[in-house]
Amino acid sequence: MAEETLYIGVDLGTFRSVMVSSDGHDEKVLTVIGTPKDQIAKGFLKRDVLFGEEALKNRLALNLFRPLEHGVIKDTVEDRKFIAHFITNIIGRGDPEDYDRVVAVIGAPAEASHVDKTAIFDAAAGSVNACMIISEPFAVAYALDKIQHTLVIDIGAGTTDLCRVYGTVPSPEDQMHVNFAGDYIDAQIIAEIQRKYAGAQVTKDMARRWKEDYSFVGTSAPDEPIIVDFSIEGKAMSLDITDCIQAACETIVSPIVDSVKELIAGSNPEYHDAFRQNMVLAGGGSGIHGLGDMIEARLADLGDVEVLTVEDPLELGAMGGLRLAMEVPEDMWKNLTLAHR
Repeated sequence: MAEETLYIGVDLGTFRSVMVSSDGHDEKVLTVIGTPKDQIAKGFLKRDVLFGEEALKNRLALNLFRPLEHGVIKDTVEDRKFIAHFITNIIGRGDPEDYDRVVAVIGAPAEASHVDKTAIFDAAAGSVNACMIISEPFAVAYALDKIQHTLVIDIGAGTTDLCRVYGTVPSPEDQMHVNFAGDYIDAQIIAEIQRKYAGAQVTKDMARRWKEDYSFVGTSAPDEPIIVDFSIEGKAMSLDITDCIQAACETIVSPIVDSVKELIAGSNPEYHDAFRQNMVLAGGGSGIHGLGDMIEARLADLGDVEVLTVEDPLELGAMGGLRLAMEVPEDMWKNLTLAHR
């Protein structure tokens, strides 16, 4: 009887992770882990570890951990232990126990170090039989079938990853990242609101929610002002934050444009036109209204530029991983065997 294999693609994100599998599982999980604060909490929750939305829902009774920072595993024994728990949990959502063999492709940040990749390998070892770690922007390009002379801009929570792709696995020289991404925008939203409204009390979760609902740059402002509720020194207020959202979102544009110019300038001159006219804007940050147009405008001095904004930014990295997992020759998987589950 033929051995049944489950193929899995994972996009391991600072804020949110995604797992898709060959049997149709599609899971989005906040990259957060919670452990009970004391025995009372443990008795109430009836578990030692909670993950994702469930951990956030019960956060007052938990010690919360976000094991990834700027897209990589924090360098502590505790965080490495928790990322192993998290990877086990997210892969477990694909029902791997129903299969003889499980192989996974996991997306890592564009400039993840050997140490980071080894840590992800080690974390996955107890859950899969074989594993491959690939660059997240390369996974996006693979999902879109755009691996010939493409420049990917993948805006996540912790980092914006950029990558030149030209038909093969990208080298370290083809990739770079900047720490100007979703988390940075959240911090800037808080700073802009507090600058405009002295005494404003705004949390990171509030800023993130407003960013996800209202983010825009340039001339892509909403038809109505952005009015939100928050407290100023304990007093409930409803105030206009339209200019705050715009200013915060635009802070990431210049670092991204500068990085794009550097990657294009460092490529083979014969292919500069191809990279300029085949850019892909992906990741959660690609949902900022008007961002693709603004990047095109800021790059106009290079010549004709075209930026494609993807339609399904949250799943593309995981889908690229899954597609690669299913298309890799079996001989290669034999060389990537990690463990016997």
